[in-house]
Amino acid sequence: MDESRTCQRCNGAGFTNLFGTKRTCRICGGSGRVEKPDFEKIYDEITVTRNGEKTLRKSRPPYKRGPRAYYVWRMARFHGGADVCMPVVAEAEIHGDPYQQELDCFAEMVAKRFFGTDMAAVYRWAPLLGLGELPERNDLPESAYRNGPVVTEGEKPMEEWLEMF
Repeated sequence: MDESRTCQRCNGAGFTNLFGTKRTCRICGGSGRVEKPDFEKIYDEITVTRNGEKTLRKSRPPYKRGPRAYYVWRMARFHGGADVCMPVVAEAEIHGDPYQQELDCFAEMVAKRFFGTDMAAVYRWAPLLGLGELPERNDLPESAYRNGPVVTEGEKPMEEWLEMF
């Protein structure tokens, strides 16, 4: 894997231009390049140890840990069924990160590890996205189905409340 990639938000310029105002790119910090993710660090940031065992955090990782940790935590909850609201806040936070595909794959692995599945959101949203009804399964959380709850585990962070509407 590359050590760094060109920032997709600023296209390597190091700044964005919004309504004539030049601003340092928040994804690359002005360098035009984005370092590859440290997946071990992200894993440590989204988990806590309880009774000697790693578990996924119940609440959003602190902001200082960065948008990637939040993105993986939120996407794992989405795929695992703990919160099947569309993760628009997480998507917005890493918009332009050239490693989004790798972060998505990692989030799916985290979902399988802590929730036993990465298919809950697929089952919840497939019919609404025109993909048709999927075959019944009895191994998914209740949030995976049309009339099930959208949040089944933990509190929804206040900055994500708009995802509920």
